[in-house]
Amino acid sequence: MPFWATLLTLVIGPEGLETDVPWPNRICSDLVRGFQAQLDKLRWREIRLYLQFFGHLAAIGFITPESMVSQLLSFTSVLDEPGVSYERASMAALCAGEALLRAASVLHNHSPHKVYDILSVLGAFSQSLQAQTSMSQPVILLHTQEARNTNEQLKCLLSALREVEDDGFAYPATLLRPQEDFPQLQDLEPTFALPSILVPPEIAHVEEEISTSAPAVHHRELPTVWIRLFDVEPSINPTRAGGYLLRSTYEDVIDIYEVNRKEAAKILLQMDRWFTRGTFRSSPGATTSEEGSTGVQLELSVMETILGSMMILPRPKHKPVYYHALITEFAKLSASTVGPAVGKSIRKLYALLGEGLDVEAAKRFSDWFAVHMSNFGYQWVWKEWTTDLQLDPTHPKRTFMRRAIELEIRLSYYDRILKTLPDAMQSPEAQIMPAEIPGHDFEYESSGNSHHYIASNLLKKLQDRATLMEVSIQVDTMRTELTSSGLSDSRAGSRTRSITMQCLLVLGARSFSHFLNAIERYIKVLQNLSTTPDAKFEMLEIVSTFWRRNRQMITIIFDKLMQYQIVDPSDVVSWAFEGGGLGEKGDGLGTFQWEVMRLALDKSNGRVSIAQRRIVQQRKIDDEARAAKIAEAAKNESMDVDDIAMKAEEEPIEESTDLQKQTRAHQILVAEQKSVLSRAVEGFVTVINDTDEVISETAWNECSSWTKKQWDAVETWGWFRHFARSYAPYLRVYRESLSMAYLSRVPAERPAGKLLREIWSITVEQDS
Repeated sequence: MPFWATLLTLVIGPEGLETDVPWPNRICSDLVRGFQAQLDKLRWREIRLYLQFFGHLAAIGFITPESMVSQLLSFTSVLDEPGVSYERASMAALCAGEALLRAASVLHNHSPHKVYDILSVLGAFSQSLQAQTSMSQPVILLHTQEARNTNEQLKCLLSALREVEDDGFAYPATLLRPQEDFPQLQDLEPTFALPSILVPPEIAHVEEEISTSAPAVHHRELPTVWIRLFDVEPSINPTRAGGYLLRSTYEDVIDIYEVNRKEAAKILLQMDRWFTRGTFRSSPGATTSEEGSTGVQLELSVMETILGSMMILPRPKHKPVYYHALITEFAKLSASTVGPAVGKSIRKLYALLGEGLDVEAAKRFSDWFAVHMSNFGYQWVWKEWTTDLQLDPTHPKRTFMRRAIELEIRLSYYDRILKTLPDAMQSPEAQIMPAEIPGHDFEYESSGNSHHYIASNLLKKLQDRATLMEVSIQVDTMRTELTSSGLSDSRAGSRTRSITMQCLLVLGARSFSHFLNAIERYIKVLQNLSTTPDAKFEMLEIVSTFWRRNRQMITIIFDKLMQYQIVDPSDVVSWAFEGGGLGEKGDGLGTFQWEVMRLALDKSNGRVSIAQRRIVQQRKIDDEARAAKIAEAAKNESMDVDDIAMKAEEEPIEESTDLQKQTRAHQILVAEQKSVLSRAVEGFVTVINDTDEVISETAWNECSSWTKKQWDAVETWGWFRHFARSYAPYLRVYRESLSMAYLSRVPAERPAGKLLREIWSITVEQDS
């Protein structure tokens, strides 16, 4: 930006063409119109970048300080709006603060009191976010809200501005000053004034046009917190002015070039071109001077920024797969320099496992690790971690190894991954590598099974693509035979359910399309077999047992069973806390169980959102039809405009049949949503009710002796924190009933009760 700002002020226009307005002013007028267009649409990234550019122009002396300060005060006034959302306030604060960081040297000389007012407003806003920040920290312990290995974005910006203040509001040393190479730009008299602006109110979304119990989530509600992997040297310190400018520039490149990761990687690798000499260290292999031996190591700082962006909680700005692909492209461009930075990043993240790394951050770490290994031949020095095999099998480091290996097998195949591991990790005692190749277990496959013959007959009919009627008759006959063999009605029903479902799973085991075809063809059979909550839970148990050696298939099939309404999302949430047929019954919530529960929560919330949109659309259709009817009647009666308006007001508004249907469907789905959220809260409360022993500094200092019970409790607390911050907008609608029904089960004076209410109040009730 400093270069473009300098070039703009030097524009002289076509030779011989006279104009009353200087060309730089004409160009800047066009830029202001573009800025206003972005402001009207509240495109915060573009607004922030425009203001940064104006800040550079003000620092050169082209834009008048009065107008620049006025612009910044317009954005800080947003922070004083009643009921302002966090996202709106934080974006306005970033716009004002980052522009001030570039123009402070000029603005302070002109309006020192107004500059201090801006700093004061930003400081007060940052201070008000202290409690909320604890909910989005990627590294945190249960017994304290103290920040560990993290940096909160707005706090970093404020710290950078304070450093500039302490330095006499000097121009940041890391930014280039191309204007100093042009004598005509020295002591330039400002000639362009930015117009006064008002930041428009937030845009209402279509789902908010009706009164519903399930708002759609459009805004970020928690502060942005970056994970810190490395020391100040050789990485960046975002609390310093130079470090913040580097970090924000990296972030902008990553964000803008999301559509072209190859170009993003190329620009990031060449970032040292755009900052002052000495900001970055010399690249390995280059001639190293005293100046080049200190400063930021480019590759390391970029890796920390990409991973920090990927691990923003509760959700990153882009899908995690984008960050995976970006790191891959970055590493391919310069394997000799980026490779070591990737390795150091992996080791730093691994060291945080069991030291407070958030469970969702740990999940994203394992996802990225597996994908990155698949792109580089699965080459990793696993021997470094063999000493951790002495830890409890449920320790986060051991859990990470198991999940990473499971994901690598999905991306490759069992035998190849097995060969990449040292002998110590290959043994069954290590509990790292699955004992069996991924596949399914058909209970009735063996001829020794007492129900093998019945199951074989049903499976043959299914393979022969029998009609729905034929299969239904076969299932009813099978149940009758089981009852006549001495089984009770309930046990005969369970066995019929097991045989039928497993036969369909065998039929669909060849491919995903085979499974979908089988479900769609015989959906009525499955619905008839799952008419009660217990029967639906059994269905889920059958699936999880059948695919216990390939858990990916469990999540896929659960999703389809919910889609076809064979089971309800609340049934899946119940199954997640029970552990299903995976040998983890009732011990807490692990990563896999959370993924399953998240599917159910998203499915339920998504259905409500779709129903909301349908109601809005139907109301618009009805209003148009009503208006057309009134207009037609008015035309026939030769009525004037005023009479038409009066007739429209007198006309009774009756809901159409379609709208009534949509409304009833919406009410049913909202009731289902409440049931799903209630079951989730109840499950969490039930598990964490007995976890006082892990919520203290003393207990944490003795975590080396923890076993499965303690580590499961810590992980469940982590997922409850993530559940509350991710689904707070939905939980907030039912907070009173949920609090009375479930939170009251844990006494407030106990450590578990205190922590439970603290998380709930900050995220759901939004009390600081």
